[in-house]
Amino acid sequence: MKKPTGTSKPYHKGNVAEDLFSAASRLIETEGIDSLTVRRLCREVGVTAANFYNHYASLEVLLLDVAAAGVDLLSATVNKVIKRAKSREEKLVEITIQFVEFSLDHPDLFRIMYGQISDSGLHERFYSRTESSFAELVKLIYGEDIYRSDDVMWSHTHCRKAYAYFSFVYGMARLVSMQIFTFASGTKAERQNFVRDMAWTFAHGLDGPEPPPR
Repeated sequence: MKKPTGTSKPYHKGNVAEDLFSAASRLIETEGIDSLTVRRLCREVGVTAANFYNHYASLEVLLLDVAAAGVDLLSATVNKVIKRAKSREEKLVEITIQFVEFSLDHPDLFRIMYGQISDSGLHERFYSRTESSFAELVKLIYGEDIYRSDDVMWSHTHCRKAYAYFSFVYGMARLVSMQIFTFASGTKAERQNFVRDMAWTFAHGLDGPEPPPR
């Protein structure tokens, strides 16, 4: 694997890089990623395009900085669940719910965190955050830190349960956010109960019992 590169060009003066980051984060939340351009960001912050490129090599690099912050935000929520819940099953169920809710609360941020930007593995900060987040998931599922970020084939063989769970939880988030799964009442409670039942079923396996009635 190619070694990740730095996230941005050297900082020069003032708070331009920080202001660009804050503006990008805000516009992604309020207007969506599709409307975000270097020109729009520069107008928002009050700098020239040349000034933008003094701090970020490209718009994609800035977006991946925002995505890395998103991973940190989601990881903080997941860590609270891990500390609060008692059993591994309960932790996995509650993490699934929080993951789905995050995708609904931050739809465009979720997009850039998971697949919207190409070559994300070359962005040092984003790569580090996502690897650390997945390693924590592996530790939760297996009870020990066995994930090897420098040996993909080994991890694919020995961390299959973690990959399967991540595939499930990401799929749930995408399907719910795309409204492929619909709910009669349209309430948050009904949605979360459905997600809880699906996660419970995943945790128990296809040959396990049906979720308990509510």
